[in-house]
Amino acid sequence: MAGGGTTRVVCVGLTTLDVVQRVSEPVVLGGKSRSDAVELLAGGPAANAAVTAAAVLAPGAVTLVSAVGWGAAADVVRVDLAACGVRLVDLAAGLGGGSVGGDLVGGGSALPVATCLVHADGERTVVSPGARSSAWDLTDEARDEIASCAAVLVDGHHPQAGEAALREARAAGARTLLDAGSVKDHVEGWLPLVDVAAASSAYAHQLGLGPSRTLDHLLESGCDTALLTDGPRPVRWRDRHGREHATTPPAVTAVDSLGAGDAFHGALAAGVALGLELPAAVELACRVAATRVSHASSRGWLADLAAEPG
Repeated sequence: MAGGGTTRVVCVGLTTLDVVQRVSEPVVLGGKSRSDAVELLAGGPAANAAVTAAAVLAPGAVTLVSAVGWGAAADVVRVDLAACGVRLVDLAAGLGGGSVGGDLVGGGSALPVATCLVHADGERTVVSPGARSSAWDLTDEARDEIASCAAVLVDGHHPQAGEAALREARAAGARTLLDAGSVKDHVEGWLPLVDVAAASSAYAHQLGLGPSRTLDHLLESGCDTALLTDGPRPVRWRDRHGREHATTPPAVTAVDSLGAGDAFHGALAAGVALGLELPAAVELACRVAATRVSHASSRGWLADLAAEPG
């Protein structure tokens, strides 16, 4: 699956070092459990979306704007992103050791570490510190990337950089997308800057609203188009003109749900950047997310994605 090499997507938000443990037996809290396989790789909503978008488009067509820093953990992430064809603009590139504004975990790294358990039924459990209180702002390099891209996706982490990215994208005429995987108070104020807000069932649950009212909430808050995902159930979207559509994802056997929502958002951003109408972009995102969950591997699925037609 590949698009034009000049089509550009910029993803702004969280990158983590994911420590993925795959387990076939229930984990015993307070005890010891055995894993069947371990992976160390780049994770986080924005990073996973960037990896997916690069697979849909082409290596080098996607830039990730995030805070990574330096050190052993950051080295793993940098190598993985490069192997996936993602260009990194590091908001923390100039930092040294110690701590700055609570962002650092030591040794010059701004990188959170996430612990991810993938269970035998494909469900995942993730523990991560996130980056909602980050004070990193856009660099000149990041602004240049946004000025020349077709679409910008933000995930609500690194709030100062995320809001600035939306404003820069609007000024440059790029399409803007929001990964609303959960409710983040500061993100609610960004919705007037968002073309497509893609929310999850968890977002709706946190608001205490049903699907239709969640779409209403997003539209009334200012976005142009509101979209709601719900696992294998139909993806619903509605725009401010009252047009409504539902897309049913392909039926697959889910064996690994880690990063499935991120894959959906990355593919959706790629589709929007390619100029697809929203029904076609959502259909593409559904196919990509279905491919992701049908593979018990954090990176092995990308080869099958690349082999898919158009």
